[in-house]
Amino acid sequence: MYKFVSNTLMAAIAALALGGCTSSDSTGGNALSANMAPVPAKVAAETEVSHTRLLPLQGGRNFRDLGGYKTTDGREVKWGKLYRSGVLTNLTSGDYDYLREREIATIVDFRSSNERETEPTRWAAGNVIAMNWDYEMGNWEQEFARVLSKPGFGKEDLVKLMDQGYVGLVQQQTPHYRAMFQQMINQDEPLLFHCTAGKDRTGIGAALILTALGVDRETVKKDYLLSNDYLKNSDMFKLPVDASEKEKRMFAFFSQLPEDVRGVLAGVEASWLDSAFAEMEREHGSVDGYIQHALDVDARELALLRSRYLQ
Repeated sequence: MYKFVSNTLMAAIAALALGGCTSSDSTGGNALSANMAPVPAKVAAETEVSHTRLLPLQGGRNFRDLGGYKTTDGREVKWGKLYRSGVLTNLTSGDYDYLREREIATIVDFRSSNERETEPTRWAAGNVIAMNWDYEMGNWEQEFARVLSKPGFGKEDLVKLMDQGYVGLVQQQTPHYRAMFQQMINQDEPLLFHCTAGKDRTGIGAALILTALGVDRETVKKDYLLSNDYLKNSDMFKLPVDASEKEKRMFAFFSQLPEDVRGVLAGVEASWLDSAFAEMEREHGSVDGYIQHALDVDARELALLRSRYLQ
């Protein structure tokens, strides 16, 4: 049934599965230079903001505040300082009125060049530093075609493929995570990081930040798995009114998949984050070792981050 799906459609399915997060580094693994540029908009208002996990945004996708999580030493992540999200393209003017009070100063965009071109960010909630990198999608469409054409294909096959994909994500996105951490070290203003669905690249990024701040592994995983709740009714899995023919074919194919398979494509599995952590531990002994060596965060800088983002 599935082996006759076109490569173009399979590429779209691959992008859907990882929220556009299955990209390869066009520099062959070398550190990428961030495209950092100010995005002009209205000046933010100085207003105290409410403490809300999922921000009530009409056009938001998985847009969350990382505040409120307890650390192992009894402190708490500050609200209104660190945000994670999916694509920002559909934010409304009302959403921007709400976000302006949050005074976000940096936006870290983990998406590929093509993703940014397809769904551009038009930030209108204050002047920000925009960090992004030029790279393109890898060969995930071939991997998905291989898995979906397998006799007796099921959920466990797709979960296994994504387990392997997360190992690649750690390898490919390390330069971007390093740049994000350095920005957090260099400035003390609210920061937002995101990809397309806000669940894979962003999910690993959030796990790294919370771990660095001293949040325990179980809580880190719970935050990661919240994407399953917040993406359940997301516009990401609804056919747009002005859908292209490719989008129509993709959603028609998606609707034919077994329900448990659609659930995998539309969410996250605990084993995926475990796979990412295992890759960090394999290379650096521990996740803390990865943060120290791969992300270049020394003990002094780690203490600075904790003094800045904890209370």
